[in-house]
Amino acid sequence: MKPFSPPPARVTQTILIACVLVQIACFIAGEAFSQRLYMIAGLIPARLTHAVGPLPGALPAPLTLLTAQFLHGGWAHLALNMVFLAWIGRYVEWVVGRRRFIALYLLGGVAGGLLQVAVSPHSVMPVVGASGAIAAVFGCYAVVFARSRAGARKILGVSLSSDTVTALWYASVWIGLQLLTALAFNDGAMQIAIWTHIGGFLTGLVFAQPFARGPRVE
Repeated sequence: MKPFSPPPARVTQTILIACVLVQIACFIAGEAFSQRLYMIAGLIPARLTHAVGPLPGALPAPLTLLTAQFLHGGWAHLALNMVFLAWIGRYVEWVVGRRRFIALYLLGGVAGGLLQVAVSPHSVMPVVGASGAIAAVFGCYAVVFARSRAGARKILGVSLSSDTVTALWYASVWIGLQLLTALAFNDGAMQIAIWTHIGGFLTGLVFAQPFARGPRVE
């Protein structure tokens, strides 16, 4: 019996290509161009909270919640995100459909960015990368494709369904891993916008069941 393989994931492939093309453009244009692009199109929390004044030539601050998702801090950053997206994106896109996949991806990126802004409202360091969006896809994947389900439980007098318990379990593991990563790498030399990961993942958990409705080609 051949292993199951979902149909071509066109949205996932398009996102991959778009991110790679942006990175190629940055590589060709040089470091100065890349740094300038991070400033004008990257997510700078202090811009959204108006902790700093307008940045000449920059995109409107709310728009950077989207544009920052297509920028990466180098080839290694891009490769890590794209490999992960290629792995899980095709399965989630197959289950939720193309339109809902786009919505899930962008919502995850925006939610992750907003949580990062809420945690670091005065930060002027640009946040770039698709990590929040991909974390949302992973959150959805974790719920929909979980091989084992936790049983329904009652916690603090509140009855929780099996799906809710499973989602909370994945959320706790994911958030724990992200916090450990932050402790290991956020030492000043390398900064990881950890809250974008957490915000995106929680978004995926929330929208997993509403968006999942079986395989369908659109």
